[in-house]
Amino acid sequence: MKKYIALSLLLLGCSQAEEKLSEELQAKVLGLHDVLMPKTEQIISLKTKLDSLSTGADSTHVRKLISSLDKADKSMMDWMHQFSIDSLGKMDVSSKVIYLKNQYTQLTELQQLTDSTLHVAQKYRP
Repeated sequence: MKKYIALSLLLLGCSQAEEKLSEELQAKVLGLHDVLMPKTEQIISLKTKLDSLSTGADSTHVRKLISSLDKADKSMMDWMHQFSIDSLGKMDVSSKVIYLKNQYTQLTELQQLTDSTLHVAQKYRP
């Protein structure tokens, strides 16, 4: 009986720890999303400014910058379309943790792409 109680407590503790991890990961994913969304607005603004320069003397470089900005913007839109916070309620805790870790990794890579693309485009001076 003591072994059963000890095992039950151990399993309950693991489940609670995993649930806490799931909640922390969800907060990190949503927080990173909230950091990236304003950068999407910056991308659109920069694309508009660069578009007016796309026929100038440096048009090839400008079009490459616009293409990079488009890629970063599209990557964010693609991520948002595939992310499903509603499906988390239907998952067991272990599946949630795996899903959220994967989503966080994807967003971290997206943040690197977005930041580097914005940096290069913002430094461009005609």
